[in-house]
Amino acid sequence: MLGLFAGGGDFPRHLLEALTKAGHAVCVVGFRGETDPRLLRRAAKSFCGSVGEYGKMIEFLRAAGVREALMAGYVRHTHIYRKPRMDSLTSRIFSGLLDRRADTLLTAAALRLKAAGITLVSAMPYLKSLIPERGTLTRRAPTPEEWKDIEFGRGMAQRIAGLDIGQTVCVRDLAVVAVEALEGTDEAVLRGGRIARGKLVVVKVAKPRQDFRFDVPVVGVATVDCLRRARATAMAVEAGRTILLDRPEVVRRADRAGIALVAV
Repeated sequence: MLGLFAGGGDFPRHLLEALTKAGHAVCVVGFRGETDPRLLRRAAKSFCGSVGEYGKMIEFLRAAGVREALMAGYVRHTHIYRKPRMDSLTSRIFSGLLDRRADTLLTAAALRLKAAGITLVSAMPYLKSLIPERGTLTRRAPTPEEWKDIEFGRGMAQRIAGLDIGQTVCVRDLAVVAVEALEGTDEAVLRGGRIARGKLVVVKVAKPRQDFRFDVPVVGVATVDCLRRARATAMAVEAGRTILLDRPEVVRRADRAGIALVAV
């Protein structure tokens, strides 16, 4: 039995399908207000709790006999400002943090999980078919001007990712117009679109010391829809280190919108 901490978005569904196809029974832990309820019904066993009930989540996995677990999907970091009611374990985790960056929180959560006899592992080995190799993914390749913004944005994105601020930057004419932080990629892209008013180039990277057990860069249909709404003309993701969900549909929508999508 494997455990799966499933947040929001399509990533958990794809991972559950991959794990099931590999012959694993999966015990899913969901987060109230984030996880798709349909995913919980497809699991061998499931539990859905609030972000402050990490202790209950671990006890549920232990009772199910889980020894290895994975994480997929987003749990909005802004929950930390809503003062959720916390069980004793969650309270101890938060009281021991040096800061509340994503890596700090998730590393502490992984250590508490390990102390309970459950090892957190990477989902990447199960998702090799969803990881793009270097190259142009759409019919249209970036223009020379877009390539300049991509190369500029890639360096900037790697710097903010190294600081654990975010993984995405929005660029126009060699200027950063928006940086992802707690709000997530989609909101950063939409904000960048409002500022740039078209011709936006988006670059998303993994962290230089990315822990692939959690917070893996993911791009899907919703991302392309945000690019279109922001009037972006190109997006670059990091080859070999990004999960591309529903690739045929992503490419189809990008082609229809005239967006160049590349893995670099």
